[in-house]
Amino acid sequence: MPKYYETKNFLVKTLGVAILTVFVTGLFTTSKVFADEPGSVFLWGGYDDDGLFGSYVEEHGSPEYSTFGDAEEGLQKLKAGFEVDLAWPCQGEIARWVRAGVLQPLDTSRIDHWDDMFPEVRDLPSGIVDGQNYFAPIDWGDTTLFYMADRVPWMNADNESFDLMEDPRVKGKVGILDSAADSLFLMMHHLGIDIREKDQLTKAAIDKGINKFREMRDNGQIRAFFGDTSSMVEALGNEEIDVALGWNEIAWNAGAKMMQPANGTMTWACGLAIVKGADLDKAYAMINGATSPETSAYLLSEWGYGHSNKKGFSTITADELAERGVASNPAEHLSNGMFSVMPSDEVTDYMEAQWAEMVAGG
Repeated sequence: MPKYYETKNFLVKTLGVAILTVFVTGLFTTSKVFADEPGSVFLWGGYDDDGLFGSYVEEHGSPEYSTFGDAEEGLQKLKAGFEVDLAWPCQGEIARWVRAGVLQPLDTSRIDHWDDMFPEVRDLPSGIVDGQNYFAPIDWGDTTLFYMADRVPWMNADNESFDLMEDPRVKGKVGILDSAADSLFLMMHHLGIDIREKDQLTKAAIDKGINKFREMRDNGQIRAFFGDTSSMVEALGNEEIDVALGWNEIAWNAGAKMMQPANGTMTWACGLAIVKGADLDKAYAMINGATSPETSAYLLSEWGYGHSNKKGFSTITADELAERGVASNPAEHLSNGMFSVMPSDEVTDYMEAQWAEMVAGG
């Protein structure tokens, strides 16, 4: 479940890109068809990458990018009236954003590659509200533990367990991603809470997960909470940490082993949703570019994430998939995925507040 805090290391970069984009847009007409303005998209920091929009960029030029640091920040900005054609939330956020009145349903007949998508991610119940699709999935991956096999030699594919987080042999060598919607949900899964069932995601369940992290923090088990995976990769490389809780890109970037325990990892999917008031022609053109086989191949090769379009997987070998921490059989992996749902709005607000307090030392 992407990228809630990845933007912390991208803010300076994003500001520079935004300024440059505005300047260049003022000098040149980038669109061959949309002669007035490019389509606009509101997405995670670091996702302002033309490669993610494939044929759209070739035909119309770069979209107008705006970024958010976490899903709640993005939602609140849209509620305040920020105007944009598309947003890039994750599947667990869709119902909350629909309730907030910021999204409109998709006309799937206008999505050229809808039938080429893995149904396991395309048809996620969390992306469908009152029988209508609000979510065109793009990227997917896992939230799990990663470990440096040479420094954690007792762990192997036969005995992998999230118990490693608490193993005294890695005391002070555990890094945790600073994201409640990733790390806390994985901890709740580890503690036996079914993160796929909204009625199990109570304040008591939140407290159970928070208190376990607080215990690990206070006894010195956790080295640090990291604001982004790039910092985690660096910490793994310099031996500051040996175990990391994060996303599958860590396997590729750090040479770490991606844990796949018997009770399953937590799987996430993120993608595009149409914002109310959008220019629909531009919105669907961007969606078609982002869900294309070309973007699938690019995302797999350059980002190390899975993509919703099946066709891109023919461009990369099983060994290359394994190197990137992507399942060699995506359909089987997705069908067994632990796709979490978000709790009620009240519990979500409570969760975010409790997580922030714990990370800050409270």
